[in-house]
Amino acid sequence: MDAIKKKMQAMKVDKDGALERALVCEQEARDANTRAEKAEEEARQLQKKIQTVENELDQTQEALTLVTGKLEEKNKALQN
Repeated sequence: MDAIKKKMQAMKVDKDGALERALVCEQEARDANTRAEKAEEEARQLQKKIQTVENELDQTQEALTLVTGKLEEKNKALQN
């Protein structure tokens, strides 16, 4: 009878340990998911910034091309 009680007690300890490990793992998984969501949001924000900077670069390059053309025209006019 004592052997059965000891075995049951050992099984209870094992079960309690397994439950505790499961809780820890679940919390770690939630934490990892939270970090992943934050990283994904940061990536989206950075992608938006990249797009904005690329658009600004395109506009600036177009303006530069226009101004360069006007400058060349004025230089030609001055040389004539």
